Amino acid sequence: MKPYAELLEFNQPNPVYKQGHTRVRDSFPGLRDKRQVRMWGQTIYDPERISEFAGRWDYGTKNAERLGQTAKDGTPIIKKWIDSGEQSMLEMGHATVFIECSRTVSHELVRHRLASFQQESQRFTKYDDAEDWEFFYNPMTEDDVIEGPAIQAHYVSSLKLYKDLRAGGVSPQLARYVLPNATRTRIIMSANMREWVHIIKLRLHSSAQPEMRELMQQIYDQLVEVFPQSLEGVLEQGRGVR
Repeated sequence: MKPYAELLEFNQPNPVYKQGHTRVRDSFPGLRDKRQVRMWGQTIYDPERISEFAGRWDYGTKNAERLGQTAKDGTPIIKKWIDSGEQSMLEMGHATVFIECSRTVSHELVRHRLASFQQESQRFTKYDDAEDWEFFYNPMTEDDVIEGPAIQAHYVSSLKLYKDLRAGGVSPQLARYVLPNATRTRIIMSANMREWVHIIKLRLHSSAQPEMRELMQQIYDQLVEVFPQSLEGVLEQGRGVR
């Protein structure tokens, strides 16, 4: 099994127009501007517009009317703010990601308290038909302390024991105790962009676990397509703090 991440959703403009509740959107048409995004090859609403709009409100209505413009020196405005130490506007952007990884990595992910999670439950999910080759993450080791074939044999044995317990009438919530941390899990994870920046800086650093880095690289590669200003230069900023 390989870790997998897929960007499911990111904040988009409200398409509902209810009488008496469109004053701001009517006054600032830039909130509905579109731009081309390469990763899908189609025109979508710019998800960073709301972050920029929120940041401009710090400086009043006249500044908000400049939505879509660069700073005076030509720098994209969100990058200008970030470079000056302002990041609060990033909290207005959100992204939701589907993740498939080992429970080793999922235990680390859920430590990010500002994110939200919905994780596949081992109490209720039945793995009676699971195959070991798709059900466990097999780490690549840098030495010979633990050999790949030995790990795989353990996985096969643990999954067989799980299935034997289930066949004997043991409930999933009890049979799961024999499964290792390498067992596959699936999570829906949602966070604002300021938190994603923090997570990416921490989990893509060379000190992070290899599986985590592989997973987080996939997440970064997709997020940077739709939040380019929010994530510009993040990989060069060094490890984030816990």
